[in-house]
Amino acid sequence: MINYKTFKLPGNAKLRVRSDRIIATVSSKASNSMDLYVAGDAAPWRIKFEDDKEIVDLLDYVWERNAKEMEGEE
Repeated sequence: MINYKTFKLPGNAKLRVRSDRIIATVSSKASNSMDLYVAGDAAPWRIKFEDDKEIVDLLDYVWERNAKEMEGEE
């Protein structure tokens, strides 16, 4: 089964990316955005946010930080 991550883009669009294809992220509080680098794409996908909390939540989602923390507690 292929695992996908889904991202909301401006204009009610959705970006779905295979989890294993995400290679890097660059986030900026100054512009409330995150650049998502995907293997095979020359340019990053820019994702805009309403506030800083959304950026942190999305970074947790992309890098599965919450899942890793929970695995360590078992």
